[in-house]
Amino acid sequence: MASELLVESEIRAGLTLVQALDEADFGVSAAFWLYHGELEKWKMVIGYSGQKSALQQKYLEAATISARWRDAHPDRPILDLSRVKITHQDDKLIRGLHSAIHVEGLGEVRFSRNVVNGIYVEDAIIHRLAA
Repeated sequence: MASELLVESEIRAGLTLVQALDEADFGVSAAFWLYHGELEKWKMVIGYSGQKSALQQKYLEAATISARWRDAHPDRPILDLSRVKITHQDDKLIRGLHSAIHVEGLGEVRFSRNVVNGIYVEDAIIHRLAA
């Protein structure tokens, strides 16, 4: 398992981000924390179901949604986007994880020390892998 701990407050802030994105119809099809061993850091991965060509636009959209959430809910911390990677749902890792796990809504499934689609996953906490 990962050497750097992912604390509960970070997990909650990540779930809050997913909730805010859901409320804005962002199109979140995947949401999970992924541990990058070479960096010794956790990063949240958000897979979206829209156009592949809209990646840069999705970052700007997420930043706007996040800022509005902070203004409307100052008592509920939301994950800073510097800790987030936004990608398309056809990402090789997302496709591989999806072939092994399905998580609808928001859950919490641990996935550690496995290979999917030729990618080694040291540690992950999966909140959503929807169809």
